[in-house]
Amino acid sequence: MDNILVFGAGALQVPLIECVKRRGFNPIVVSLNPEEPGMQIVQDKIVDDFCDEQKMLDYAIRYNVKGVVTDQTDLPVRSIAYVCDKIGLPSIGYETACLFTDKFRMREKCRELGIKTLRYQLVTTMEDAALFFATINSPVILKPINNQGSKGVYRVSNLQELEEKYSLAQNYSRNEPILIEEFVEGQELVVEGISVDGFVENLICGDTFYFDLPDVFSARQRIFPSQKNAKIVEKTLNLNKKIISGFSLNRGITHAEYIIKDGEVYLIEIAARGGGVYISSDIIPLMTGFDTTSFIIDIATKQHVERPVISKKNKVVCYVAFFLPAGLVTSISGIDEVVAQPYVYHNNLEHLAVGKKIKENTDKTSRYFMVLAADRAEDMDSYIDWIKKRLKVVVTTEHNKNEGIIWM
Repeated sequence: MDNILVFGAGALQVPLIECVKRRGFNPIVVSLNPEEPGMQIVQDKIVDDFCDEQKMLDYAIRYNVKGVVTDQTDLPVRSIAYVCDKIGLPSIGYETACLFTDKFRMREKCRELGIKTLRYQLVTTMEDAALFFATINSPVILKPINNQGSKGVYRVSNLQELEEKYSLAQNYSRNEPILIEEFVEGQELVVEGISVDGFVENLICGDTFYFDLPDVFSARQRIFPSQKNAKIVEKTLNLNKKIISGFSLNRGITHAEYIIKDGEVYLIEIAARGGGVYISSDIIPLMTGFDTTSFIIDIATKQHVERPVISKKNKVVCYVAFFLPAGLVTSISGIDEVVAQPYVYHNNLEHLAVGKKIKENTDKTSRYFMVLAADRAEDMDSYIDWIKKRLKVVVTTEHNKNEGIIWM
């Protein structure tokens, strides 16, 4: 049985690992955390850092792998390209991988392609950040250029906040510079795309709605298809195809986020992997009939891949997420009823348990979520309302108060 290296073992990687096995390959899963769910469903596992490119190359050679894959995470994208380039496996190329995992390079490439960007600058000192902030005289956002999960991302409205948040952002930057960028509020669209040997297509486009929590840049819902103005959606989809082509992605799935300001569409970021929270493994197939996980394996193991058949389904699909307050979970009800509903697909509610300690929410990785599908938008609204009424979780905080689910 041929081996495939899988980088990452979190819950979002499980559909890909299971597909590797269904396709007749042996998955060798790499993660620093031996307790992650993906490590529990395979025979061959490696406890190591998949961002260490040379080590991953050594493993690939040792196990004579026929492909290297990941999904729904940015962190291993460079390592995959590095390994595949070195041993002659199909690859997006290391330079392309760097472009899709570096927020500063993305903006520089957009400028090169004639694509309008928000005002931004790469900074290495607090003094540089303060100068940029004074120059634009409006709120800014700090972003580590190569992180994910909204870790280390902070909105700043004044100089005192900048001094506080800059050092926090540095903690997540892995000794890299920090991107400081003009902050704007507006409609946000998310687009999933695909590229196969010069053929670029948009798969789905949806709307994003955020939690109203300070310094937690996290979506409480992403719903497809988008209900925004048709001209704005079309403009965004055209821009997405232009970026994928301009970034020279020869094969792969893309996940991109855009914000609309005064009718202009601006790139927030684009990744050469599928969208998280099961957008890649569940939402795209539900809406298009396209088997994304199988496609990921194909492009990792085959030099030539046929263009996939995309058949748009007349469905409304979303993920709904929630946070819990920091403290100790003291009671739970309704989970079994919720997950038993025919319109509820992948979710991570199994990780909830009485006695579980909940830490402070500082990024999107502490969310709980579920994927829902409906025939109509009205049905989706009723499903979500029912879930919110039925699902109850009580957390006792450090101040001995009982608090419930944070939906907004």
